[in-house]
Amino acid sequence: MGQGLDGDKTPRGGRPGIIRRSLQWRIMLLVTIGIVAILVAFSIISLLAVSESIDRSVDERRALAEATGGHVDYVVRQSLEALDEVPFGDGFDLEDADPEPERRALRRAFFGTIFSRGVYLTDASGRLLWIEPETPSVLGKDISTNPHVADALESGASAVSGLTAAVADGGPAVSMVVPVRNLSGKLVGLVGGDIGLSGSNLQEVIYLASLSETGYAQIVDGEGAILASTRADQTLETTDHRHQVAALIEENRTSSGTCHDCHESENGKERETEVMAFAPLQSAPWGVLIRESEDEALAPARRLKERALWLGVGAFSFALLFGWATVRSVTRPVAALTDAAQRIASGDLSRRVPILGRDEIGHLAMVFEVMRIKLSESLETIQAQSRELELRVRERTRELEESRDSLRAVAEENAALYEELKRKEAARGRLLKKVIGAQEEERRRIARELHDETSQSLTALAVGLETASLTSESGAAGLQRRLASLKELAVETLERVHGLIYDLRPSVLDDLGLVAGLRWYAESRLQPAGVRVRLQVKGKERRLPAEAETALFRIGQEAVNNVARHARASAVALTLTFDESRVALEVEDDGEGFDVAATGEASGKHSGWGLMGMEERATLLGGSIEIVSRPGKGTRVRAVVPIERESDDDAQDSGPDSG
Repeated sequence: MGQGLDGDKTPRGGRPGIIRRSLQWRIMLLVTIGIVAILVAFSIISLLAVSESIDRSVDERRALAEATGGHVDYVVRQSLEALDEVPFGDGFDLEDADPEPERRALRRAFFGTIFSRGVYLTDASGRLLWIEPETPSVLGKDISTNPHVADALESGASAVSGLTAAVADGGPAVSMVVPVRNLSGKLVGLVGGDIGLSGSNLQEVIYLASLSETGYAQIVDGEGAILASTRADQTLETTDHRHQVAALIEENRTSSGTCHDCHESENGKERETEVMAFAPLQSAPWGVLIRESEDEALAPARRLKERALWLGVGAFSFALLFGWATVRSVTRPVAALTDAAQRIASGDLSRRVPILGRDEIGHLAMVFEVMRIKLSESLETIQAQSRELELRVRERTRELEESRDSLRAVAEENAALYEELKRKEAARGRLLKKVIGAQEEERRRIARELHDETSQSLTALAVGLETASLTSESGAAGLQRRLASLKELAVETLERVHGLIYDLRPSVLDDLGLVAGLRWYAESRLQPAGVRVRLQVKGKERRLPAEAETALFRIGQEAVNNVARHARASAVALTLTFDESRVALEVEDDGEGFDVAATGEASGKHSGWGLMGMEERATLLGGSIEIVSRPGKGTRVRAVVPIERESDDDAQDSGPDSG
């Protein structure tokens, strides 16, 4: 887990930036990029729309210029046609001598056209013949020097001037001339008309072309002179786009656009930028110029641009806010799930995973909750199993400790038994030595008895018999006395041999059984010493296996001998108890008694061999012996020997001949 918690590092070991570490910032970055892309596309579309709107505004001005130019062109053509109709007046003929028809035709033309500064007639050389209204001072004036007059005389076609001086008074005007031909088609003169520029004739023609507050229309000639303007103060001035206008008129080309640096500032003043459209006329070297302040002309496009800008800023802000809210709506449940996952990872399964709706994250939260519940159940199961296992371990440990204590107790008991066994083995060895010693002592006693008594008696008997053989016949009486004496010696020797035999193994034991053998031995051993003997039998008396009768007899024999040797008792009671499975012998006296413990300790110093011998005999048969004695309180010896049931045949076999 420690390695898993080191997730702040990149696979290459470096620390990632805040974008890679934060889902919120990453989503915000992606949303921002998407919003910026949309806004860029929106801005491009808006700019295209603004540009299209500007182009449309400019095109509208150009269309207006063309329409206005067409109208002015129509007026010019109408005026030229009016002049063309003058030669066709009634009686009009320049080659006759009657000028009156010409004057009437000129008068009608003057009142029926826009030639407010006069209608005049020249001859073929350009000399002024008549002018209406009549101005005698200029009659005969040669106007062939005027360019448009010269052109008409030279080409024989109609001509329209730019800004020029009126024929009648020299005031500013524009002039039109048309040729006058005779019946043979020869140019014989010109009919012309001057349109005064100080009036409102041309201005009325372009009046309808004025636009809003800052827009205005102008009629300019090829030299840039303003022939008419919807702004009266601009008439007769020279336009600030003289060269461009002259070029456009020369090229007969329509143009439109904005003007930022197409003209020089006037007197250092910054000129207002304008939208301009120009349309040349077809019937005159003029053009119509439509001008309008750029701020007003492009106001809709600029408003559209401003609205798009503010809408973009608002949309961007709203999109950021919406993106932030969207990110929060995603990252908050993710953060809640992250906290829940961290709690589960840290082992805290007690708190529920919050419900986060029914969407994908809500479904993920429900899956986390199910996982938490199962983990909690698994953990509780594991903890219960751990507790149970720990309890079992403790129980098993306790059992092992108890077993260890039991084994320790058994070991201690075995050690005690081993020590007891060693002690008994040592005692057995000492007893065996004692037995061997006793056997040797008994053999020495028997040998001594046989040497001192039996051998001496037999020697005396042999000597007596030898002496008797040497006695003479006269000594028959002495011989008989001698034989009688030898007979008494033989009888006494025989009795002593019988005593030795009884001491070795009394025949009464084999012949009459244990009770009779014990009674004989006790009475023969103790009564001569003045000790009263009483023998009691309990239970049903029966013959015992030979080894059991011998062992119990020897135990009783040793006890009787101890009484005789050490007890100084006056009475001894022997009790034999026959049970189904055992036989108990109890010998109790009223003698001086002794300290059993002290006697047991003394057994290690080769004393108390008789007691040990009794114990060994009982133990060899699987029985036990109990000795109770205190000084001055007498002694009681109780030996118990188990007896196995024997068949009748075995009982019969265990007769006097056995053992």
